[in-house]
Amino acid sequence: MNLQRMIVLSSALLLAACQGASPSADAQDADTATPAPVAETQAPDPALLRAQAAAADFSGQLRAALQQSMQSGGPVAAVDVCHTQAPGIADEVMRQHHVRLGRVALPGRNRNPGQAAQDWQLETLQQFQQAVAAGEPAAAQLRVQRDGLPDGVSLRMMRGIATEPPCLACHGSAVAAPVQAAIRAHYPDDAATGFEVGDLRGALWVEVPAGQP
Repeated sequence: MNLQRMIVLSSALLLAACQGASPSADAQDADTATPAPVAETQAPDPALLRAQAAAADFSGQLRAALQQSMQSGGPVAAVDVCHTQAPGIADEVMRQHHVRLGRVALPGRNRNPGQAAQDWQLETLQQFQQAVAAGEPAAAQLRVQRDGLPDGVSLRMMRGIATEPPCLACHGSAVAAPVQAAIRAHYPDDAATGFEVGDLRGALWVEVPAGQP
C-alpha cells in the first residue's frame, strides 16, 4: 500500500471514529407474542449533537488538508499539515460550533507536547487503557459525561483513537527516514512511535459549554 493511500485511509478512519461517537440504541425484538407499547420518542440531546458535529467537522477538514498535502508534497508535507494547519482547523471548528475540542495522547506517548492529557482527560484515558487491556477494542472506547461537571460545562465527550494499519506510517516501529526527519524537525521530543495495530493511541475530546446556542 502506498503512503498516499495510507494517509487517506487513516484520515477516513479517524472521521469514522468521530462520527460514531453517539451510543446506539438497543434494537427491539420484533417477534414478541404481544405487541410492545410504542416508546415515546426522546428529544435529541442538543449538547451531544453539537459535540458529534464538531468532532466530525474537525476530522473532515483535517482529512481534506491531508489529502491535498499528499497530492502536492507527499507524506512529509502531511506531517507539516499536522503541525501547522491542524491547530488552526481546531480553532475554527471550536468557533463555529461553540465548543472546546482537541486530541490527547497516552501518558508518555506524546508527539505534540500541547496534547498531554490533563485532569478528566487523563482519567478517561486511563479508563480506556484498562478496558483495552481487558480485551475491548480501542475504537469502541467512548465516554459521554453529563453529570458532575464544573460550572459552565454542559457535556463532555471523549472517544478513543485506535492504531489502524495506515497509522503505522507515522506512528509504527518502522517509520521511513524522511518522515522521521520531518517529525523530529517539528517534534524533537516525539514519543508517539512504536505502536501496533489495535493499540489505543489517544483520544479525541469535545467539551460543550453551558448556555451557548
